Amino acid sequence: MSLLSRTRIAAVSVAAGLLVTACGGAVATQNTTETGGVNNVVNAQQAEVTAEELRITLERQLGQHALLAIEAMRAGVAGQDHFDAAAGALGKNTDDLTESIRLVYGDEGAEKFNELWTNHIGFFVDYTVGLAEGDQQKQNQAKKRLDQYRKDFGAFLEGATEGELPQNAVADLLQSHVDQLIGQVEAYHDEDYKKAASTTREAYAHMFATAKGLANAIVSTQDGFDGSVEGQAIDLRSSLGQLLGEHAAIAMQAMRAGVSGQDDFEAIAGALNENTKDLTAAISSVFGEEGGQAFMKMWADHIDFFVQYTVGLAEGDQQKQDDALKRLEQYRQDFSNFLDTASDGSIPADVVADGLQMHVNQLTSQVKQFNDGDFEGAFATADEAYNHMYDTAKALSAGIVAFMGDEMPAGGVETGAGGTAK
Repeated sequence: MSLLSRTRIAAVSVAAGLLVTACGGAVATQNTTETGGVNNVVNAQQAEVTAEELRITLERQLGQHALLAIEAMRAGVAGQDHFDAAAGALGKNTDDLTESIRLVYGDEGAEKFNELWTNHIGFFVDYTVGLAEGDQQKQNQAKKRLDQYRKDFGAFLEGATEGELPQNAVADLLQSHVDQLIGQVEAYHDEDYKKAASTTREAYAHMFATAKGLANAIVSTQDGFDGSVEGQAIDLRSSLGQLLGEHAAIAMQAMRAGVSGQDDFEAIAGALNENTKDLTAAISSVFGEEGGQAFMKMWADHIDFFVQYTVGLAEGDQQKQDDALKRLEQYRQDFSNFLDTASDGSIPADVVADGLQMHVNQLTSQVKQFNDGDFEGAFATADEAYNHMYDTAKALSAGIVAFMGDEMPAGGVETGAGGTAK
């Protein structure tokens, strides 16, 4: 998939985080109007909120919703011990989104959103239970409820956006989200782990195309957002956020599967490899093929070191864990120097090294917690690791823009095409 020229979707597939403005702390006025039964708080001024931050926040939160819903469904259908923790993390995501809605639509809008959103998660759980029990009637009933949810949520968005997002269009686009989440859990249940992993990537990527289209719709109907949703630099930041966030999420899934001996480890590792290929294409488009190949070797090595750490943890081999941590420390230095040199100092080595240390600490901590049975702690650390990748993407994209300057290609920095080394 092209990093910077994804398909634009003019309406929402899942609009959790509709008008999310928590990234900058929007201040809503008290001027309100009733639209479609929703208490529509008109934002005459979005303090410190830009169109770019709106888009990135939507992408981050919608992407995380898909990933957490998928983890909970798989844990549920397989009867895994971490189901409650996965469901709890998904609940936190819902709470965060609800508070973001509250900033724009006030209490009434937030409560309506929370009710609809929580219900639709419950319907996915109902379907998962029916699948686990082999109860076709329960599965069919859950699908009917999800179908009604699509209509109800479409009506909510139509009212909230004063018709900018029509009910029927929203309901149609929500079908993709439903199909993807049901498709991956069916594949997982049937032990087609490769298909489950690939469908997960599709579901996650779908949230980013959705968020961009949703952000465009919001900015076009709401006053007070400075800047634009569009642009080469914004697209670069978005694309790196998507890929780095996915890297962290899949790496953590692979480490958990490895330490607990889950059968889907190889499929998850394969998805992680595909993510590495996409990242390599992005880096190659900036620093050339030679730079891309150097990146790929170091990146693949650091994934191997995480696997080695996981194996040592599973085997209770402290020496193997220590050796892996030493290799990760060397990687941290090598990779930091690589980006510093390749960018002519626009991506400073010390900044990269600090960020990489946090990444290493987070990924090793979450798998230790998971191995110790502290599933709530593992998911809390995973949340930190996922969100940290978006901070990393922001810094990295800024460095790349500074490095390329006027040589940013007209078509944008794209996966596999469109970029040249400076």
